[in-house]
Amino acid sequence: DVMPLTYEQKIEWLKSYRALDAKIESLTEDLQVWNARATKITASISQEPKVAGSGDQLQRCIDQICELQTEIAQEMDNLRQRKQQIEAAICTVSDKRYRDLLWYRYIEGISLALTAERMNRSWRWIQELHREAVEAIKIL
Repeated sequence: DVMPLTYEQKIEWLKSYRALDAKIESLTEDLQVWNARATKITASISQEPKVAGSGDQLQRCIDQICELQTEIAQEMDNLRQRKQQIEAAICTVSDKRYRDLLWYRYIEGISLALTAERMNRSWRWIQELHREAVEAIKIL
């Protein structure tokens, strides 16, 4: 028997979409740094006579790049799966206002204040609607 999630647990689950996105961005930046290092090391190796340890540096960069590429691929798969789960859960909500609010907030990452503007409602009304929308969502 599965216990239904609390309001706070639902919020955390919905927020995880954006968190995975941020992690992939961070890993991608790390990968760019390691690629730049490998390029720099390769350039210095080709211009100089054999320097002790320079091949080791390059190998370390290559190993790091391979690790990061594997990690990014796994995170991309996680993100795609989580995104599909969250989108499916949002689509099960029957009230279109709830669906729109959940989509803006958790898929697009828009603040409740901007969501209120977008939906032509007061911030207070959106706050109340947000609670109802989160309560209405069924996590599959």
